Amino acid sequence: MAVLDTITQYVAVAVAVFTGVYNISLLTLGIVRARRTDGSLRGQLRLAHERPVALPADWNVFVLVPCLNEERVIANTLRCLLDGQPGTRIVVIDDGSDDGTSRIVHAAGGSRVTLVRRALPAARQGKGAALNAGLRTVREHTDRDGLDASRVLVCVLDADGRMTPGAASRVTRRFADPAVGGAQLAVRVRGNDRWMLRLQDLEFWALSALTQFGRMATGTVSMGGNGQFSRLSALDSIGPRPWTDSLTEDLDLGISLAARGWTVTSTTAAFVSQQGLTSPRRLLRQRTRWYHGHMSAISRLPELWSRPAVGLPGRVELTGYLLAPYLVTLPASIVQHYAILRALCSNGTGTPHLVPGAAWLNVLAWQCLPFTAYLVSALLYCHRTDDLPAWKAVCWSPAVVMCMYLGFAACWRALWQIITRRGHWTKTERAVETPVAS
Repeated sequence: MAVLDTITQYVAVAVAVFTGVYNISLLTLGIVRARRTDGSLRGQLRLAHERPVALPADWNVFVLVPCLNEERVIANTLRCLLDGQPGTRIVVIDDGSDDGTSRIVHAAGGSRVTLVRRALPAARQGKGAALNAGLRTVREHTDRDGLDASRVLVCVLDADGRMTPGAASRVTRRFADPAVGGAQLAVRVRGNDRWMLRLQDLEFWALSALTQFGRMATGTVSMGGNGQFSRLSALDSIGPRPWTDSLTEDLDLGISLAARGWTVTSTTAAFVSQQGLTSPRRLLRQRTRWYHGHMSAISRLPELWSRPAVGLPGRVELTGYLLAPYLVTLPASIVQHYAILRALCSNGTGTPHLVPGAAWLNVLAWQCLPFTAYLVSALLYCHRTDDLPAWKAVCWSPAVVMCMYLGFAACWRALWQIITRRGHWTKTERAVETPVAS
């Protein structure tokens, strides 16, 4: 037992050091960048109330919207795109839907909307395959109209996604730098009246967004599946099918861009909102898929380190990001529960024996670090939003710790799927939405 205790202590220290050096440094950089750009962590919220901004005359933006049975949300998404993103062209990829998705798209159509219909067996092969089909249409339009591929942006928007007004136009400013190949918007989760949605919004809007802003320093921001922008010439440099069949095709695309020397960045000048999940089972299934794709992506590390186009800071950052599940989540889950077990069931000689008084103090001590981290996260979220006072943020902290255990479960499930060579793409289900007014 003494050997196990020593190993556990070393692992705990290693996890704490990695978290401090990697996560906290990126989070700090992101906070500084957000405050400098927006004046405060909350300044980005005003973008939701801005007027739509037309695209610059020399830029073209195509929005790819992959759909599989999205009749519950697609009408609102198209309405928000047509009204809020002037000048953009929309390519809806119906990936074998058997509901009213195509009918709704036709009804909302017009010259700015193109519907690409895929039929079985080619359809329903994953989001990456659907996006590649939509990209072929974008390339056809580009060739037909004689557009400059370096000034054509391809945006990926989920069927429930809503970008802030004029987001597409504001994002073009980031691509004024010819080295920029991709940009990812910060994400908000709508419907914060329910506690599960609030927790997901905290994760996206505070932790993920601020960390992404920090990763702008190395030009290796992680691409997401919603609010993702890529330069067409950058996609062309990857090949005819830049999106892979990975369970996280968005992460894979970001790695491919970085490996070819493209900068992947973010912006505080726009953001995208989406639905969250209210079912714990569906949320666990979604996060398992995300972890599966993330953990499988370590196979790309040799490619990153063998390509001279990737700078050293970018290689180091991406390596830390890809290894985080293995170096933090999995070890932390073991250390956390081993320490609690030893605190509760040991009399100091290695013989199991319940020690009620001092044991609970040890348990509280072991829980102090993650609780403090999530308390800080909740307070950061309070400063990033305008509908949660500080005292409520503090009260939310114990609930936020549940996210840690969700991550533990999803990570171990993903590891088992990788070992057993199982896992498949599963569509996230949508909730019915109230129609958006024109």
